[in-house]
Amino acid sequence: MRHRPAVIAACLLCAMPTLSQAADSPFPGIYSVIDPVTGMTQDVLKIEPFINGEFNVFPRFAGKRAWAGVLSGKVMGARDRYLEEALFPQDSKVRTLAIADIGYLYRTPGDSYSRDGRSDTGYLSHIFAIGIKPMQRRPLLASHQERGERSQHDYRPGADEAKIAISTLNYSARPIQVGVSDAGNPANAVDTDPLNPYMSSAANCCFYLPATPHTPVQLNIEYRWLPHGKPETRTLPLPAGNATGELQVIVQADGKLALEFRDPHESQSITEDGGVQAGNGRLYPALPAAERKAVLAAELAHQQRALKDINKKLEKLSPATPLQRTQRVAELVEERQTTVTYLEAFSACKAAVRECDKQARAAARAR
Repeated sequence: MRHRPAVIAACLLCAMPTLSQAADSPFPGIYSVIDPVTGMTQDVLKIEPFINGEFNVFPRFAGKRAWAGVLSGKVMGARDRYLEEALFPQDSKVRTLAIADIGYLYRTPGDSYSRDGRSDTGYLSHIFAIGIKPMQRRPLLASHQERGERSQHDYRPGADEAKIAISTLNYSARPIQVGVSDAGNPANAVDTDPLNPYMSSAANCCFYLPATPHTPVQLNIEYRWLPHGKPETRTLPLPAGNATGELQVIVQADGKLALEFRDPHESQSITEDGGVQAGNGRLYPALPAAERKAVLAAELAHQQRALKDINKKLEKLSPATPLQRTQRVAELVEERQTTVTYLEAFSACKAAVRECDKQARAAARAR
């Protein structure tokens, strides 16, 4: 798969995106979904411009910590063929990005219909691994200037150095961009993805550390409060831990920074109150209760509207409609109704989150 090397990024300030870059296309960016139960934001797609109108697409599904290998993305033309017949007539202002092997991403401005429905967020995915979902989009760090595994830089690790991934956990109410560099050798550096409040980044590789450090290691944490904050740097000592694991930058609720090695034996179980274990006695960042309630209400409204739209399509199908298409629409109605039943039961529940999830799943199975 083709992938153009990134331009050298000497500092965090140099790597920040410009308005002109963001305006070139509606597709470059990082795409996420918010779990209405846990309040956790999960990044699922990272899209960067390539050449000749094509895009590099990095997927991240099923709880993967890092971005996976690059796929090719291309904007669909009027005569290009899709894998399936359209569920709805697509509005002319909708644009579609076809992503090799995994499906489609739609830009759906206003109240426009894509081939697979509408989205209040302006983006809708039809990704085979996760289904038809509204997507939240935020800007990239910059186009082809990200320091790390897929970028071009001067650092050449020594034979006695181990490579590690770095991620950021943002527990604060402010969006932030974080990078890490070796205070003694700034060419050894990684940028993590820009983060919204209360979310964690993918594990970005690779940073290099001595496998058995003989002298204390100092790291520069380069950060910028988005969108208009000035770049700042804080130097912190490397914490005790396993240098072959994953290093996490912790952005605390008050904005203070810390470094920790991730516990490799973390549990992904949900606590009584809906938190998800991140190891080291921490929970992953998640939206506060009030914002989580708003996300849940928005998701329920979206699913109810989608169910209504698809039911209308089912009612209008004629006896001459091919059986395969009729079955597909009926299956979509069933799937949406199950989701709506779950969300309605969860919304009405007054117990702890884990118990509400259990009751809502039972209601969805029983319908």
